[in-house]
Amino acid sequence: MVNINEHPNVELMRKVYAAFGVGDVQTAGSYWKEDAVHHYPGNNPLSGEHHGLADSTAFAQKMFELTDGKLHMETREIGASDNHAFALLHTRYERKGQVLEMPFVNVARIEDGKIAEFWTYPNDVYAVDAFWNL
Repeated sequence: MVNINEHPNVELMRKVYAAFGVGDVQTAGSYWKEDAVHHYPGNNPLSGEHHGLADSTAFAQKMFELTDGKLHMETREIGASDNHAFALLHTRYERKGQVLEMPFVNVARIEDGKIAEFWTYPNDVYAVDAFWNL
């Protein structure tokens, strides 16, 4: 349920996670600007700066491929201002018989109602690296 006083960037983030949560990467990407940049930390196959919508969408598809769709993100809280939004998430990924479960924080810079830049901050970047490097 949307609060009528809720900031529009909170609603934007809810839409992104609703689509991504069911594997609809294309719809999730529709809320991103064409030249958006996604920053993913660490030293693993997903790490780095993903420039543009195509690269960011490929990043998301790769997450689903590597986990065979065994990926779950529970949104705990979303907040926003006119230029930024954040989401506190609890994630669970499964891959090659291993499980990675931890909190993440995502921060988005918003321009013209779409995500222009996105940063992912895991609770433990070393555990994330170990998991994606399996």
